[in-house]
Amino acid sequence: MKAFHNRLESVYKKHYREFCLLSISYVSSPSLAKDIVQDVFVEILMNDEKSANISNLKGYIWKSVKYASLRKIKDAKKLVPINGNTLVQEIFGEEVRQDVDLGPKLRSGIDKLPEQCKNVFELCALDGQKYQNAADSLGISVNTVKTQMKKAYKILRVHLSDRSNKISLLGIIYHYLQ
Repeated sequence: MKAFHNRLESVYKKHYREFCLLSISYVSSPSLAKDIVQDVFVEILMNDEKSANISNLKGYIWKSVKYASLRKIKDAKKLVPINGNTLVQEIFGEEVRQDVDLGPKLRSGIDKLPEQCKNVFELCALDGQKYQNAADSLGISVNTVKTQMKKAYKILRVHLSDRSNKISLLGIIYHYLQ
């Protein structure tokens, strides 16, 4: 076991940063990525009897970090944040929509979207509707909604890509929805 622990420590010291960068490419959060990498190493240490038989330790950890990151994304999609508006709507049945100040750059980007693309984006990203509900209310297919959302994100990413704007589009939208 001592030889395995030395091997694991060596891989950790040499490739920790690579593993973190891999995870960041999936989860987009440095602190979450570090937690994922740490969890993978802890899991390997906890199962050191099984793990001692791994011939390509770096490759095994690489795949483990990748799949752990993907699981985190999948689990995060299952969680729906509850905000005051949702609570008021569910308790009292009242429709509450606050017009949030999205910032002039993002607002002008949204205004430049093609009409259908803009409608789909506002329903899904800003109002928080599910793709199926947006498709039903607009009389289009779910695949069209997905296509229009991809198109909107692509256009907005280009529109917001100047060097002074380092915040990602998803971060901006998430911030204003809270």
